[in-house]
Amino acid sequence: MSPLFRNTLLTGCSLLLMAGCSQKIVNMDAIEQDAKRSAAMADESAARTIQHAQSKIELGRSENLAYFAPKHLKLAQEQLLEAQEMLTGGEPDGVVKTVAMTSQKTLEAGLDTKKAILKQMKPTLDHRQVLKDIKADQYFPGDYAATEEDLVAIIDLMEDRQTVKAEVAQKQLLAKMHQVEVNTIEYIQLKAVKDHLERIKNKGGASVAPMSWDTAQKALLQAQDLISKTPRAKGAIAKATVAATKAAQHAEVITDLTNKILDADKGSAEAISLGMERWLYRISVALKHEDIRHMPLDQQAAEYSKAIEALMRKQ
Repeated sequence: MSPLFRNTLLTGCSLLLMAGCSQKIVNMDAIEQDAKRSAAMADESAARTIQHAQSKIELGRSENLAYFAPKHLKLAQEQLLEAQEMLTGGEPDGVVKTVAMTSQKTLEAGLDTKKAILKQMKPTLDHRQVLKDIKADQYFPGDYAATEEDLVAIIDLMEDRQTVKAEVAQKQLLAKMHQVEVNTIEYIQLKAVKDHLERIKNKGGASVAPMSWDTAQKALLQAQDLISKTPRAKGAIAKATVAATKAAQHAEVITDLTNKILDADKGSAEAISLGMERWLYRISVALKHEDIRHMPLDQQAAEYSKAIEALMRKQ
């Protein structure tokens, strides 16, 4: 057997062996051809080519190819290991250099894959960071994990150069991420309001104070609708949250007072009326207003209002 045929056979067998170790990557034939040309032109020893391949592998790890191009990284590592074993086993430099160069070229292809992913998948990767910033992984760990699984699947499509399928999947994932973001912001902003309304409901607020209850419900729905459409409109969401909070507080005040009135017997009914009169009389004392408790409560309130307006005009 001629040395040239033997070297060619060894190289082919080694590459076939390594291809069987990892998942297949696209364009492997072109990578191998490029590696053969580069190895033939490289004026360096096989050991030096291996060192360069090792440096490339370290670069790939630092660039997180384990996430962005895992098949490329794994195959490049296996190719490097094979080259090292061939060198130790005394295989010819030309054969070893080709395998080591193939490791370098495979890793470089992985870096190119990462660049393509960062460009095409920028909307998704940016949205992923938003979800991390609002701690969606803590509030809705299951939903967040599902988006992570989808993202890994899309990266796998990109690594296989199935860009059209990846783009379709990205649109679907962005919609899912939006819902996770909405759910998270709504939970953060409105959980206290929802819990408050639940307490009011348990007091019978929906039936004994229906108008106040409906107002509180509408305020909550308005806040939810705003968050659903624009979950990053922090200022508007803050205002809507305050409005919903105050509406819930008002509904509870009216519910408690209504229940107190409904539960009152003849003896306690007058005490409730006198108590309400005393609330108004405190304003009268503060204004140094004449005693007008003989007037109906609504008329007392009107007189005190006039007195306050007159006082404000003087100031």
